[in-house]
Amino acid sequence: MKQALLIYVAVNAVLSIFMARFVIRDFQRIRRVSVPVAIWTGVAMHGHALATFAMAWIDRGSLYALSYWTAAGGGLVLVIGAYIIFLGRSAYGDRARVYGLKEDELIDRGVYRWSRNPQYFGYWLMFVGAGLASGSWLTLAFAAAFAVFIDVYIRVVEEPHLKRVFGEAYSAYRQRVSRYWSLPRSSD
Repeated sequence: MKQALLIYVAVNAVLSIFMARFVIRDFQRIRRVSVPVAIWTGVAMHGHALATFAMAWIDRGSLYALSYWTAAGGGLVLVIGAYIIFLGRSAYGDRARVYGLKEDELIDRGVYRWSRNPQYFGYWLMFVGAGLASGSWLTLAFAAAFAVFIDVYIRVVEEPHLKRVFGEAYSAYRQRVSRYWSLPRSSD
């Protein structure tokens, strides 16, 4: 079962690299993502999440012995991550913005005052929480791989696009707000 999940994650990673190329193409052609690419990105993100949670269950206890404390601590981190994702999606105010189908304003309200990428940060926290709760070294490795992939994706695909679309407003926002999480910085 572990081998099947590892193969799935490897295939998902390769497909995600192709997906990034299609996102770049859409950004250049239509200045947002197309419906098929939005579906593909959603499936890739949720597929990785499901694989990570499945691995947490299958590989539980491989890093340390489980206890109520490890389950509670990891579970708390997971729930905080899910809440941050919820806050990020709520700040958009429109489901089409969540999936990149509508880019009509720079969102800098709500949780976006503390993070330029709260949804990615929330997913990462969920994955780390699942790894901690289950004591799974493979799940924590998945979380690390996700963090690296998303960081490269944000720097290579999303940030250049947002700079093109929102110009100086995005540059000023980048100066005020961290890529992942921090207290807002003053714009002075």
